[in-house]
Amino acid sequence: MHGMSKFASAGACALAWMASSMAGAATITPPGAGGAAIPFSAVGPSTVSKGGVDVDCNAVFSGTVDGAGNILITSAAFKGIPVCRMIKASASASAPWVGKVTGLNQLSIDGVMVNVNTPILGGQCGPSQVAGTIGDSGSETTIGLSAAPLAGGCAISATLGTTPYMHVTP
Repeated sequence: MHGMSKFASAGACALAWMASSMAGAATITPPGAGGAAIPFSAVGPSTVSKGGVDVDCNAVFSGTVDGAGNILITSAAFKGIPVCRMIKASASASAPWVGKVTGLNQLSIDGVMVNVNTPILGGQCGPSQVAGTIGDSGSETTIGLSAAPLAGGCAISATLGTTPYMHVTP
């Protein structure tokens, strides 16, 4: 009986440890009914840098947030001055960029790739995993990238507001 008590105690400790580990996991809750996947867009000022040359654009990302809190970016475009249209992002429905909250206010996006179609500094950058931030003010969600490096000599900075609002849970 004493051995069974030790086993039960060890099991309770393991469950408590697992619960505390899960409590620390951050995620995004889409506003869809019952956590259903919902479409979103993220728009805002951005800068794409290649070879030390900065191009200021307006980024327009769209995709879905699924019930598990994954951000699937299926379309990304850079708009604004004519050079912005020469920056082609690889995000698509068949090859989305996949974002996940990795900690309090921290975001990781996998598979980020752009092709800069300019004569002198052109070329492909990525695919790379980039780190960013995600903020939840209680009424709006903001995604931030601060000179996030891409393989091939590029970096992306952006401050994007999402529509609709997504709740980030710590």
